[in-house]
Amino acid sequence: MGKLALTSLAVAVLVLTGCSQKSPEVDMTKSTADTQSSVDDGMSALQKLIASLEANSKTIYFDFDKYNVRKDQQANIDANAALFNSTEAKNFSIKVEGNCDEFGTDEYNYALGLKRAKSVKDGLVAKGMNADRLTVVSYGESNPAVSEHNKDAWAKNRRAEFKVLP
Repeated sequence: MGKLALTSLAVAVLVLTGCSQKSPEVDMTKSTADTQSSVDDGMSALQKLIASLEANSKTIYFDFDKYNVRKDQQANIDANAALFNSTEAKNFSIKVEGNCDEFGTDEYNYALGLKRAKSVKDGLVAKGMNADRLTVVSYGESNPAVSEHNKDAWAKNRRAEFKVLP
């Protein structure tokens, strides 16, 4: 039994020490500027277009405990409908994300967020968007835009935002 243990130990030592490590092959001729350029080029035209569309979309804000689109937010609905119906965006689906402030139960806020997203979807469809391109989701209070606890923060958290889906 002792010989078996000693043999096993010897085999383990040989296996662990016998394996050499290869150093990675690195092309040291590239400068850091070339590396940065290749990182920037790594973002495809599709990703850039999606990022641009999302950055240009307008957030829709809601009153406390309400899901109807306010009159002062109608211009944002119009701008988003024009943006998402543009030639560049015609082939993408759009996810409407409903969000709430921290008041109310989780269940209530998820339901309210879904109503807000659906209300925005209906507004976009009324402006000529194809309903099949739009999906809705609610994050309730779990995705705050602002984490402070005051009236301004709560007002910014009662919103619908947009994600462009390839």
